[in-house]
Amino acid sequence: MIFPTLEFFLFFSFVFVTHWYILPALIPEPKLRKSLIHIFLLIVSYIFYMSWNWKFGGLILLSTVIDFFLADLIFESKNQVFRKRMIVISLVLNLVFILGFFKYYGFLSENLNALLHTLGFQSLFPVLKIVLPVGISFYTFQSLSYTIDVYRGAIPSEKNFIRFALFVSFFPQLVAGPIVTAKSFLPQLQTEKKIEDIPFRKAIRYFLMGYFKKVVLSDNISPIADLIFKNPDVYSTEALWLGAFLFWVQVYCDFSGYTDMAYSAALLLGYELPENFRMPYISQSVTEHWRRWHITLSTWLRDYVYISLGGNRVGLFRHRFNVWFTMFVGGIWHGANWTFLIWGSIQGGFLLIESVLKEWKAKWFPNLTISDSWDKVLTPVRVLYASTVAVTFGVIFRSANIESALKMIHGMYVYQSGELRPYMLKQGIPAILCVIIGHYLGWLIYEKGKEFKIPVWLEFSLYPLIAFCFAILSPDGEIPFIYFDF
Repeated sequence: MIFPTLEFFLFFSFVFVTHWYILPALIPEPKLRKSLIHIFLLIVSYIFYMSWNWKFGGLILLSTVIDFFLADLIFESKNQVFRKRMIVISLVLNLVFILGFFKYYGFLSENLNALLHTLGFQSLFPVLKIVLPVGISFYTFQSLSYTIDVYRGAIPSEKNFIRFALFVSFFPQLVAGPIVTAKSFLPQLQTEKKIEDIPFRKAIRYFLMGYFKKVVLSDNISPIADLIFKNPDVYSTEALWLGAFLFWVQVYCDFSGYTDMAYSAALLLGYELPENFRMPYISQSVTEHWRRWHITLSTWLRDYVYISLGGNRVGLFRHRFNVWFTMFVGGIWHGANWTFLIWGSIQGGFLLIESVLKEWKAKWFPNLTISDSWDKVLTPVRVLYASTVAVTFGVIFRSANIESALKMIHGMYVYQSGELRPYMLKQGIPAILCVIIGHYLGWLIYEKGKEFKIPVWLEFSLYPLIAFCFAILSPDGEIPFIYFDF
């Protein structure tokens, strides 16, 4: 069940009507009504998740039970040694036995067996066909952040299991984020929701924007990107650059499109999810790019990896290692493949270099400033640098293996002749321009504060026309969200 489908529309319509009309009509007492609404949302969240594979409902329940009880033990105990043991148990169970087994066992067993063969030994680790549960990385990190926050004393433990289970499994953001923390979501479960408080225009705008990104842009160009990435040898340098840019568009529109629709669905139920994208392709450095791209993952890595390692409160070498290692973990989080490991290492390397250059500037040139006129000249250069890094090394992220990635990058920077079909340009260039124009408009609205006002009557009268246009521009088949695999 994915967002831009009739199936989800019917499912969400049932949830919306039951949440706002049926349950309030049947249960007038506010406190009891709120509790039953939480139970209802928990049930439909599990139904939503198990629509992919009913067996994995038990896995998310297991993760929920583990962190609910361990966090409570941590919160109630005054013994620091016991508290440390409990947080270690939580980390091991979540990262090794749940996330590690389902996501990384196949990769590790394959590579360790290959190493043993190279050394002249027999295979030691059995090869298992493990189905990756949808969204396991998202809800594991989400549940784990709660336990860590309780251990740090940032929040108290949640005594109500239903509320905690709903926090872990809330269906709008369950399978592809954003990664929500307990300290931002659990307080929302305590407040009384009123349908009059829902910003319907905002919610509808976000859903339409997400649908446009995902279905109209990403799904239409994904077959072109897939074709080029599948056989980079047969395409020209121009086609390879087009393919790299189309993946640049595809992954952004697919993932941020899901986030927009998730934000809309949650908003219609009275909950607000955190921002996950903020025009990442106007970034002027790789560091800024990761402050704008998948913001909740970057924040999670900063709060629970970087800070846990000591952040910048340690020695110079250790601090630089922490910067690199945090992004390295981000690469591994994305998947069990050498491509993600290398991509994360490269991204971490750029963050490290930019951090060092910033330190050197502060130390050796503290009074160095650039005039406004020169800053305007250098801004496009900086954006080009950050975008080139994103596009070039995004090839490694997208490729099936390192060999294919190197072939494509080589073809991009060393000219080669080959195919470039006209329909690729016809569909690809408008999609690229849409993202550029969208980022410019987003910059005007969110960075510069420019308002574009439209009368309510006109906006709502345009919705049927927009729906008709979307129907014409939507491809026939359903393409799953890219981040379902993560």
